[in-house]
Order: sequence, then structure tokens, then C-alpha cells
Amino acid sequence: MAAESDLSSVLAEYPPEYRPYRVEELGSAGGFSGARFWRLHSPAGLLCLRRWPKEHPNLERLQFIQAALWHVTLEGFDWVPLPRETRNQAGFVRYGGYFWEISPWLRGKADFRENPTIERLRAAMEALARFHRAAESFPVPDPQPGASPGIQDRLERLQKWVAGDLADLIPSVRHDLWPELEKRVAKILQLTPLAAGDVLTALSRASRAAVPLQVCIGDIWHDHVLYLGNRVSGLVDFGSMRIDTVSADLARLLGSMAGDDPALWREGIGAYQTIRALASAEQGLLEAFDRSNVLMSGLNWIDWIYRQRRQFESRQAIPGRLDDIVLRLEHLARSGTLPEW
Repeated sequence: MAAESDLSSVLAEYPPEYRPYRVEELGSAGGFSGARFWRLHSPAGLLCLRRWPKEHPNLERLQFIQAALWHVTLEGFDWVPLPRETRNQAGFVRYGGYFWEISPWLRGKADFRENPTIERLRAAMEALARFHRAAESFPVPDPQPGASPGIQDRLERLQKWVAGDLADLIPSVRHDLWPELEKRVAKILQLTPLAAGDVLTALSRASRAAVPLQVCIGDIWHDHVLYLGNRVSGLVDFGSMRIDTVSADLARLLGSMAGDDPALWREGIGAYQTIRALASAEQGLLEAFDRSNVLMSGLNWIDWIYRQRRQFESRQAIPGRLDDIVLRLEHLARSGTLPEW
């Protein structure tokens, strides 16, 4: 927990109108990244103070994330938490071994799961497409179409899991650490080998496709989409932002909203394409991204909990996350495929 003196030192780096007369500590705000948040009531309005985890991002990545957010805002997409400048025109403060930043408090609630309508799904897909349209002109090192870094990363990671990392992980699973996860973890470990071969094949095939590469959000799912009623009011959490194919974002968000329902996938893809057309190669990568997300997310959670021994403030939310993974993993292992779109 940050001391009051830490907050005062950080806030002193900002113009007076950003200095709050009331501060609400929000902890992790329900997230799992290790970031900490405070809501600031200030003369400039409601603001969000974020302390990034020590582990990530590094300086270069934080500058990239903030530059991309500035770019999409200048392109007219203002549903992002654009960092406010310090008195020295920086987008962040370094203090106590952490990066800190202040951004506007975005209105709305991340409540798609409580009210999962087709209208809201379409609104989220249209918002994602608008973000991608705004981000496509951000300069990238190599503007030519190429292989997806995300597909290649998943292929290499899954090859390592199959080659021995999964067998090495199993002895680290101690059910006394998280007894409430015992049955869920056992199910994931049982189902993973049944689906791994098909997913490896899909990733290998997808790794040969050349697609446009641009700024993508990286970890966009229903909990990172804010709504006011049925209207999207903001997108949050850009800590995983990277250069990749838009298919990575589309599969991540639709997988979290549509699950294994082919009709909802078609609705979502159709809504996205009212704003930004998908090339056939981009559509062809959706299955590989979604399959690998389903297969590898459970392994990632087991690795974080049992081998890395990470601590999570929102521990009570993790069983539900694993339940969602098991449900989709059962479908993948049983059918060998995910929805046809």
C-alpha cells in the first residue's frame, strides 16, 4: 500500500488543478496485473491515478503505450484514458521504483457479463474497429504485411508446453495453497493434452499467413469495455499493447463475449466490419487465436498460481475465471474445433 507521502510526492509533479481535495483508494480495482489505482476528486474533475507494477512496463514500452494513446486520440478516438501531462510535460512520474500516471476517470461500468445483449456485443465490436481504424496510421518499424507476432509467440510457447513444460508444471501444483481450485485445475490438466495437437496444427498453419500489422490492444476482453446503458463509453487497460494483427484483439474480445456461440461470433464479426473490413487472411487467423487463447489461458493461470506463486488481491474472482476456461476447454477437447463463422 502506498503511503500518503508517496501520493503527495507524485501529485506534486502535476499542475495544481490535478491535485485532489479527496482521494479514494481502489486497490487493484478488480484486476490481476498488479497495478494500483486511486480515484481523485480534483478541480479538473474526476481523475484516475495509476501506479504500474514494478515488473512492467519498462520505460520504452510505457512511452510506446502513451504515444499510441495520444495518436488514436488525435485521430478522433477519445474513449481511452489519455495520460495527463506533468508540470514538465511528461506523461508519467517516476517515484519509489514505480511509474505513475494520471488520466481522466472514464464514465461507465464494465458490466457486459451482467447484461450480455447482442446490442452491447455489437457496440463493443464497433468500438474496437474504430480503435483499430484510428491506430492503423501509427508508425510501425515495418509497414509491410507479415506473420503475426502473436501467433508465432503462441506457437513457440505451446511447443514448449508439449515438449516438457507441462510435465514440469504438474509437480508444483499443491492443492493446499488454493483448495478451492483443486477440481478446476485437475480438469484443465486433463483436457489440455486432448486439445493441444489440433491447436498446434492451427497455429502452425496460421504462422505462415501474411497480414497487416499495426498497434493492437493485446488484452481486450469484456471486463475492459465500459458501458453507459447499451453504449460503449470507454476502453481501459492498455498494458499489453503491441504491434500485431487486429485478429488478435478481435478473437480475444469475441471469445470473452460470444464464447462458443457461432451466431454471436457472426454478429460480432459483422458489426466490426461495418466500421473496418477484414481481409480474408485476417479472418483466417481468428480460429487459431481463439483456440490458443482457450487452451493456454488455463496453463497460464496454473503457472502463475503454483509455480510463480503470484499473489492476487481479487482472489475470489479467480475460481470464476477458471470455470469459464474449463467450459470452453471442454468444448474444444470434445469437438476439436471452435465455432464456424
